[in-house]
Amino acid sequence: MNPVDIAVIVIVCVAVAAVVGYLIYRKVKHKGGCCDCSGGCSSCGGSCPHCTPKDDKKD
Repeated sequence: MNPVDIAVIVIVCVAVAAVVGYLIYRKVKHKGGCCDCSGGCSSCGGSCPHCTPKDDKKD
């Protein structure tokens, strides 16, 4: 393996680790995905995907 191959492998591994770390951080801080709106959509302010109105109009 030459130095370029090693550099590419290291860069890809660091990028994957950064993405996984970011996703875990967002999950822990509750900034991603849908909140648990068991009390109704007023608890999340209507911002999660299942609380937003759907436009199923067909013209």
